[in-house]
Amino acid sequence: MTSTEALTDIIMSELQREVETLLSDIELEQDSLDQIEGKARAFAKTCGAIAFKAHIQASLEAQAYGYVGSSVELADDKGRAYFERYESRWVSTHLGRFRLRRAYYWNPSRGEGAIPLDEKWDLDEREPSPSLRRSIGMLGAEMPFRRGHRLMLQTALLDLPDKRLQESSEALGQQLKERRQAATKEALPMLRDPNVGVPEVPAMARKGTLYVQMDGGRLNTTTESWREPKLATLYWGHDVVETSKDHRSILNKEHVVVLGDADELAERLWEAACRWEWWTAERVVVLGDGAEWIWNRAQELFPEAIQILDLYHTMEHIWEVARQLYGGVGKQKDKGATGATKKQSAKDRKTGQWARARIAELKLGDIKAIIGNLRQRRPKRAAAREAVEELIGYLDKNRSRVSYAEYREQGLTVGSGTIESGIKNVVNLRMKGCGMRWAVDRAENMLNLRAAYLSDVGPAAQLRTA
Repeated sequence: MTSTEALTDIIMSELQREVETLLSDIELEQDSLDQIEGKARAFAKTCGAIAFKAHIQASLEAQAYGYVGSSVELADDKGRAYFERYESRWVSTHLGRFRLRRAYYWNPSRGEGAIPLDEKWDLDEREPSPSLRRSIGMLGAEMPFRRGHRLMLQTALLDLPDKRLQESSEALGQQLKERRQAATKEALPMLRDPNVGVPEVPAMARKGTLYVQMDGGRLNTTTESWREPKLATLYWGHDVVETSKDHRSILNKEHVVVLGDADELAERLWEAACRWEWWTAERVVVLGDGAEWIWNRAQELFPEAIQILDLYHTMEHIWEVARQLYGGVGKQKDKGATGATKKQSAKDRKTGQWARARIAELKLGDIKAIIGNLRQRRPKRAAAREAVEELIGYLDKNRSRVSYAEYREQGLTVGSGTIESGIKNVVNLRMKGCGMRWAVDRAENMLNLRAAYLSDVGPAAQLRTA
């Protein structure tokens, strides 16, 4: 009898007993649809567990329980560890908990051990299997741990404690972060060392437009009050598709996030951009809201990139100044209880007329005209004067980034809505729930997990593979 035939006999004999148990519990004249489905789900999971247990036991025997000889080499040149005994451990899977027996090696001089099978099967010190870790990570990235516990119980019939979900989610986030930090260290010589540099690609061979958007958010911590996570998002222009008249989607994007400073984000962004082979792009476009740190890092990483000031952010600045100057509500709709829009006041009309005229000039890239008009304003209120001066400074500093008519002719995106959506999705929806405050290290791990979960491509996106 072959090993496969023996395995078949073991599985089928146990399945036969489960079928008999199921049939003995069936009450054809009494069972409701919900009861029938519940019994069938429990039966299916039990059958899967039987097959899994038999399969894993056969694999353990075939692989000698991880015994690979009398000694093994320890990592990082720490010498050899010698076979000492077999140890058992629990492993939690989608099908339940199982015990594994595997060979244990020990180096007495260094006081370190090794379990080759754990390394081969990607088992860490926690119980969940690799597949279950990914499922837990997706739940932890998507929702609070208490809700994740309820969803796991309902959908997978797994009763995992909230704390287990939290620990496994944060551990996976830390693992993702450490992997990206190691990859960043390897990529930095291409940026810092002039003797390395990036591959040279002839101009005629470069294709497509690579977009890079950056911004910062806010989250509350237990020890440092509010911190600013910084996020960058990369995507190719040809991956932007129109899903409706007023909505576009990006088919493939990658989020990079840190809870550190702008320099740390720049290094992580560089590693991601190198994986995307940014040097093959015909154009690199960096979009931002005008924050100085964005332009500084863009110049450092992509000195020949086209830098574009977010059009819609600038339009909001203009509307705010208009409201300060003329006191109207601007483009906001003031609706009463009936939902009908109220008649515009004289202030509203003046506010809208001035703002729309400036925005028309903005879309033409005529910053000189806007600043000239602003300098003619003589507001009496200090708040209005401050708003005018702030807008003048904002536009003056970004003169080279507002050639919107030219950008549109080239088919370039002029709004940074992608990164604003990224801040909302990566940070706000998961990390800024009512009353949420995070330990800094936990927050950083969860941010990395969330960014991986919401990325469509890149190593981190493997989180979604089963």
